[in-house]
Amino acid sequence: MAAAAAAGALGALLRTALSLDPHIPAKLAQRSEVATPLSSWTRLREGQLLLARGANPYAAGSFHGPPLLLALAGPLTGDTRAARWGSLAAWISADLGTAWALARVAERRQRGPLSAVEGETRWSGARVAAIYLFHPFSISTTLARSSTTFANLFLALAIEAAVSGSAVQTAFFLSLATHLSLYPVLMLAPLLLLVSRHSVDPSRSTNRRALGRTALTGVAAFVLHQAVLLGASRWWTGGWEFLSSVYGVILTIPDLTPNIGLAWYFFIEMFDHFRSFFLVIFALHPLVYVAPLTIAYRRDPLFAVVVLVGTIALLKSYPSFGDWGFWHALLGCYSELLPYTSSPLFHSLLPLHALLLLPSFSHLWLVSNSGNANFFYASTLVWALGMGVGVVEGIKARGKRECLAGLAAEGRGKVRSGEWVVVQR
Repeated sequence: MAAAAAAGALGALLRTALSLDPHIPAKLAQRSEVATPLSSWTRLREGQLLLARGANPYAAGSFHGPPLLLALAGPLTGDTRAARWGSLAAWISADLGTAWALARVAERRQRGPLSAVEGETRWSGARVAAIYLFHPFSISTTLARSSTTFANLFLALAIEAAVSGSAVQTAFFLSLATHLSLYPVLMLAPLLLLVSRHSVDPSRSTNRRALGRTALTGVAAFVLHQAVLLGASRWWTGGWEFLSSVYGVILTIPDLTPNIGLAWYFFIEMFDHFRSFFLVIFALHPLVYVAPLTIAYRRDPLFAVVVLVGTIALLKSYPSFGDWGFWHALLGCYSELLPYTSSPLFHSLLPLHALLLLPSFSHLWLVSNSGNANFFYASTLVWALGMGVGVVEGIKARGKRECLAGLAAEGRGKVRSGEWVVVQR
């Protein structure tokens, strides 16, 4: 715990030091890789300004945050010194809460025996927390005051509650994460399965009665809490207009502001006649993976959650670096898979290449006027390919580990020597 506390203190100190120069947060808040139309600090300030002038913040069609975010974080968007440091404290506190939850998940998840022969290691909770706290994506997201920080916080707390075996707490925190970004609702099934596995005797598999009881409790708590949140939002705004502006935007993608996702350029070039069809395809695509992953990893639902987090970060309509910073830290809970990856250095080269292309092509297009939208979209395709390969590599590493666990010592030796090759079908 001392190491985790030290990592938290250093992470908070680093964020505070970088915030001393006001130009750094201001520039990051304008970067499309960090801030999206749904999570942007600039959009939040605009919504607060409209609200302060007595206007409906959702009437202009530019603010897409949920009403409760505007009610709680909106007052922190002012230009006063107190508002500036208050917002910094709120975002840093959220990051510390996320790191704490991830550390708890790493320490409390059920693991099988590690193989010293294969070089498997178990990273401590403090190390996983440090990955999140010192990840450049997490730091830039916090400095930019993106609401993705709070979505990551509530999702991390939901996963920690699931590992602790509490269905009600899991539903509560997952409902808050869903209220901010909608996509976390897709993780309700594997998280409730995770609750059922941690709330019974770990020496035996989850029985159907316990699973049914957990599912009923969790779904009821989730629906009830969502009704309370939406009802409070309706009471605060005086109507239901916020639904289309907050959640409808995620599904219909009307704001085509460039980001690191795959949707914005696609729908710029799409004929209106086909738009509705492909909107359904884009909306349903992340949903397709929920049932197969939950069933395939029913013995380890946490890994299904990890893969889903990476899949959603890749396929969501308005992704940002903050989504991937959280996924990288969550993946650290499975440090035992590292010896089974093909080449971690090789797989990191493509994302690093994309990180160089994204600001360069954005500058060529929007600043120097020597490029066009194709330049930036090409860099987002390289980014998506690199990060998608990382998700697939995690799945392959787990499959290889399970295969080797079923072999005798002679078979594992032949795999290590290259005489045998593990092939996944």
